[in-house]
Amino acid sequence: MQYLVSGKFIEGNVAGKPMEETFTWVEMVVHPSLDMMDKMVKGGKVTGGVSAGSRVVHMVLEASSGEELGKTLRSFPIWGALDWTVTPLQSFGSAIEQDKAAFKTARAMGASHR
Repeated sequence: MQYLVSGKFIEGNVAGKPMEETFTWVEMVVHPSLDMMDKMVKGGKVTGGVSAGSRVVHMVLEASSGEELGKTLRSFPIWGALDWTVTPLQSFGSAIEQDKAAFKTARAMGASHR
């Protein structure tokens, strides 16, 4: 199953902290997380990127379950510093099949009421 995942940076993670502490945190948490995500993209496990000019990551991940997805997200050092939104995706093919079946049922119902 595919999931659309967005993670918005929680500003409180660096707000009011000394600049050097912020730099260290970015180097120890943000950069390794982005490196992990980049390797996943290069490995074909995920597609996505960072919103241009903002602190939001977007990915489409393949996972067999919500638990597997959660495990993947928790593997990123930045996991607790982002506010995550997860949306399960239905494939285009499945949506077409579903619509065709619904139309067939509706047409049959309409024909029986004539």
